[in-house]
Amino acid sequence: TRDGRRLEILLNATTRRGAKGEVTGVILVGQDITDLRVVMKDQHRIADDLSRLIETANAPIFGVSVDGDVTEWNKKAAELSGYSKSEALGKQLVQN
Repeated sequence: TRDGRRLEILLNATTRRGAKGEVTGVILVGQDITDLRVVMKDQHRIADDLSRLIETANAPIFGVSVDGDVTEWNKKAAELSGYSKSEALGKQLVQN
């Protein structure tokens, strides 16, 4: 911008055609996505922080899908159970 700010613009383009269908130009529509990008970066940072918190917690933390499959398994869960994260992920938490 004139004042030195950097903007992120999403551009969509399509051809402009005359009455006989010939290309006469291009139509561009721009959308300022600068604020959206800032929010997305913040969301990624928060998600990374939460992932690190879960992984390094001093308590076992695990996630289970509605089907009973293990979807998350932190270091403490591995330490207490003897099953590594790679061994636990995708397996049923409880077997009948």
